[in-house]
Amino acid sequence: MNKVPSKVYVLGIPVSPTGVGDVCELFTRKEVGKHQIITFVNPLACALAELNADYIDLLNNFDIVTCDGIGMVLASRAIGIKNSKRESFDFTSLADAVFRSAVDNHWQLGLVGGEPGVAEKAGKILQLKYPDLRVAGCYSGFGPEPSEAQKDFTENQVDLVICAMGAPLQERFFIQLVVGGWHGTGFTCGGFLDQVNVGEAYYPDWVDRLNIRFLYRLLKEPRRLWHRYLVDYQVFLKRYSQLQWKRLKAKMWIGKTPGKTK
Repeated sequence: MNKVPSKVYVLGIPVSPTGVGDVCELFTRKEVGKHQIITFVNPLACALAELNADYIDLLNNFDIVTCDGIGMVLASRAIGIKNSKRESFDFTSLADAVFRSAVDNHWQLGLVGGEPGVAEKAGKILQLKYPDLRVAGCYSGFGPEPSEAQKDFTENQVDLVICAMGAPLQERFFIQLVVGGWHGTGFTCGGFLDQVNVGEAYYPDWVDRLNIRFLYRLLKEPRRLWHRYLVDYQVFLKRYSQLQWKRLKAKMWIGKTPGKTK
């Protein structure tokens, strides 16, 4: 494994202070023969950390862990990461720049995740959008296919891998891929492949501007997402409330001596 840059803890979740930044610079910094893996955390990460003993260790082994979702961005800013901004692997953020770089550099692309057929369909749609994109392999996130993908991507040293298996499965996938000797660039992407199949403009512009993507997704996919947003996110809300209460108490004591009043 590479020695990954230091991270700071936001509500108990390790986050890279500088995020991804410029995609071209990100790829330029990558050393030949070394891997580079990037993942994203949203408010669900707080619940995942309580449910999965290895989740924090997985995140710490990624080169970059950046904030996906306005909630984690606000929490990051609250602890002093003033330049924190939302970054995610979709067409409202990093995806277009990544695919254009793949075309410019003649990289092979591997896709893994989703139900059977989802990655293959997404690959064809992406090739229509980026005609010179070299899609080397597409695998579902179920059954033996993730293992087959790891073998294929490692043996052929596929340059760019996008994994849409959901956390923490997608993080485990990349760690296993790296341990097996792969040294390309990888991004986790959650439900991105499903969104590609729905259509590029999954989020209306006004939804993106108002930072209410979570609400839009809940209304669009209530059966799949209601538990995440209405139950699992409570762990984040509890931690975030405690953080803000701590900050408020600190401000209230500025210039005062505890135990004394005027």
